[in-house]
Amino acid sequence: MTAEQRTPIALIVDDDAMMRLLIRQTLERSGFVCHEAGNGRDALKLMGTHSPDIVLLDVVMPELDGYGTCAELRRLPEASHVPVIMLTGLDDDDSIDRAYQAGATDFIGKPISWGVLGYRVRYVMRASRALRDVAKHQSSLETAQRIARLGGWEWDIPHNEHYWSAETYRILGLDPAQAHPSLEAFLQCVHEDERRSTRDAVMELVRCGEFAPRLIRIVQPGGGLRYVQLQALCSLDGAGTVTRLSGTIQDVTELQEAEQRIRHLACYDGATGLPNRQSFIEGLGKALGVARRHHRQLAIIALDLDQFKRVNDTLGHGVGNEVLLAAAQRLVATLRECDVISVSEQRLEGSEGAARLDGDEFSVLLTDLDHYHDAAKVAHRLLQELRKPFEAGGQEVFLTASIGMALYPLDGDDADSLMRNAGAAMHFAKEQGRDNYQFYSRAMNATALEKLSMESQLRKALERDEFLLHYQPKIDAATRRVVGVEALIRWQHPELGIVPPNQFIPLAEETGLIVPIGEWVLRSACEQNRAWQRARLPRTHIAVNISSPHFRQGLTASISEALRGSGLDPALLEVELTESILMQNVETTLATLHEIKEMGVRLAIDDFGTGYSSLSYLKRFPLDALKIDRSFVKDLPRDPEDAAITKAIIGMAHSLRLQVVAEGVESREQLAFLQQHGCDVLQGYLFSRPVSARQLAQMLGPERVAEAIWT
Repeated sequence: MTAEQRTPIALIVDDDAMMRLLIRQTLERSGFVCHEAGNGRDALKLMGTHSPDIVLLDVVMPELDGYGTCAELRRLPEASHVPVIMLTGLDDDDSIDRAYQAGATDFIGKPISWGVLGYRVRYVMRASRALRDVAKHQSSLETAQRIARLGGWEWDIPHNEHYWSAETYRILGLDPAQAHPSLEAFLQCVHEDERRSTRDAVMELVRCGEFAPRLIRIVQPGGGLRYVQLQALCSLDGAGTVTRLSGTIQDVTELQEAEQRIRHLACYDGATGLPNRQSFIEGLGKALGVARRHHRQLAIIALDLDQFKRVNDTLGHGVGNEVLLAAAQRLVATLRECDVISVSEQRLEGSEGAARLDGDEFSVLLTDLDHYHDAAKVAHRLLQELRKPFEAGGQEVFLTASIGMALYPLDGDDADSLMRNAGAAMHFAKEQGRDNYQFYSRAMNATALEKLSMESQLRKALERDEFLLHYQPKIDAATRRVVGVEALIRWQHPELGIVPPNQFIPLAEETGLIVPIGEWVLRSACEQNRAWQRARLPRTHIAVNISSPHFRQGLTASISEALRGSGLDPALLEVELTESILMQNVETTLATLHEIKEMGVRLAIDDFGTGYSSLSYLKRFPLDALKIDRSFVKDLPRDPEDAAITKAIIGMAHSLRLQVVAEGVESREQLAFLQQHGCDVLQGYLFSRPVSARQLAQMLGPERVAEAIWT
């Protein structure tokens, strides 16, 4: 059978038994035969006995971590071409770069999307096979494409003998009577910025027989800088070992400089140095391709300087060009790198994202938008900056601008329609009196203004005491009593009424208000629970969700202040943290958690099961409770996968002496399943929706909440 026909074999390497179980179950449903290893050493032993078609490798493991294991795998002849997928909860660029340097084929971030894991693995296998096929045929392809040889060179690797033609010496600017040909002598001629990458490319050719033609810079002894095109081929012996390299070196300096001049004239505006219309359209086309593949939003801003013709008519075109250049510089300086994308590969420094289309009209491309109102913020900044006076022709010139915006995919799915609609919105802005911005969609205009207004009002909500807390009870599965409550914030807007958290919490995170809001929630929750205790209601702990910024910015001080100010017993406060928070900088997180535990406060991990946590780390965290994510509860007991995962989580948590809380319980079937398998505490609409403090106080008595459910 071919490799595509036989049953694929996967090797799962992870020190977390729960993670191995989840991956195995997912891949076996996709037709894989799976083998497991709990650490890197065992994985290396299994490579020779099972010959896996793909390896799924966790990054963080004891003894030999994922990077080291991957590097060792690549040294094994039988594993040199086996695709390796790194599994990591780390999302920084250095971690990803280390994975690829160690030889990883791809990486999957945690939390893992279980529904697409099998497809992702098969895709990586297909891509890996395709890359191997390309590598096999690259030698013959390079031979067929050899052109324009100005100098030749050879390297007999077993005897370490080098040969350079006379033209090669001429290109390098070396004297054949004084310079001895060698790889080191050649690399000394390469520009220092490209020396290391060139060496790596040549050594890769020696090891694997792969080399892509490279355009590099050569510095001659007299200081002259030349551009050369480097090409190479390899010869193999009967055992498949590279024994000889043959190549060409071509001086393409004049061609390269001419191409740069032509491209700059074709793609850039002479007056401002910004990309021109054609360059902008090319960049927009590329950005649209990326947006389609990754389901992202982008925006086109069309900007026109109001009454610019008056400047040309009264002060002359020379002064007009000075103003255009100054406006372009302000435009570029105002845009942040995270807002924009370059519209041309060859660009002037600092001119990325903006283009001059014609006369006094400019365009800006904003990519990877989280919310459309982010485009409105950029437009607002541009208007403010252009209102400032310009110095030109020895006097001050005052200008304003009209801005129109079109959004992908809402207002169009191609470059022409987006630019046309952004232009239409810009003309509408002029009709509205100039010095303003407009979206192409009028409904979007209203919504954007509402969003910006809400941001302003959110900043004042704390001062105006507009926030309030609702409370959802937690029910003990054995005693049927309320044993805890979760505090949930609401915004009592004076005009809009109750604003749901999903409408203002993301905005609070964007604006940095989430930390003071979180501090208010802590204080208010503690004060309310203390009030219940003074009213001689049963002792009940109150849980507060903590955001990631709050956890990193003085959470222990906030808890201490809330407890001291309210007089609440610390044992009656529970702090809920998500898995993503716990896995950020684990050592620092551990220190913070121990400080909180020393205060006597309970700790719970929220939304468990989404894929971040490693069992080895979970054992180190001083937790009291574990909340099963509602995504596993909602389809119980019908979904066998969710049922298996839920039972496994309950068993694992009990083995770690953690209380298990199931949230999102909405049916009697879910209740019966969770009771049967030993879940300790239940929370959900089956018992009660979040209620006011007064309503909750009525529930904190004899079995009122749960009694109707059990009977």
